[in-house]
Amino acid sequence: MLRILLILFLLLVIYWAGRSLWRDLKEGLRSQRASSRASSSSPPAVTDKLVKDPICGVYCARKEAYTAIWKGRVYYFCSEECRQKFLASKGSVASSAG
Repeated sequence: MLRILLILFLLLVIYWAGRSLWRDLKEGLRSQRASSRASSSSPPAVTDKLVKDPICGVYCARKEAYTAIWKGRVYYFCSEECRQKFLASKGSVASSAG
């Protein structure tokens, strides 16, 4: 009789542990799906502004662009080649920060 009660008690403990584990797994999957849906539906955050190269018209990130200052204004370029073309067309040496 004692063995039967002990076996029933162990089966009950295994049932509760399994049920709790199953509930945790389901909840984890549900929250994972919700977070993946939320992240896939929202656009990525913009971290830098785009600037347009005045020579070729290509847009590039401001922090990665080559720059030249001419008549007090900052110009942004996609490459050193475009920057050099701009400086040559202006006919004067402009200060640069790249």
